[in-house]
Amino acid sequence: MDRWGAGVANICCAKIPRIWYAGMKVRVRWDMPEGHTHVVKEKVVDVERYDTTGSIYIHFFPNDEVRVVVTSVVPYNPAHPIKLTEQPQ
Repeated sequence: MDRWGAGVANICCAKIPRIWYAGMKVRVRWDMPEGHTHVVKEKVVDVERYDTTGSIYIHFFPNDEVRVVVTSVVPYNPAHPIKLTEQPQ
């Protein structure tokens, strides 16, 4: 996807605990192809604190930073836990 793009991956039946607990982590794998070569990356990431369940959102940032949040608020809503740091170009 392009910068500021959005992708969707619907995965049936992913489960999360109803109550967040300290130290909760997930393994995230993604592909950053270079031409026809697949460059698969993997990282274990903390799940950020949540008070109510919702959808799992994975946000990718420069330098392979990854943030994982659980929320019922969609990413384009100003109430989403991860705010835009600049305007999309």
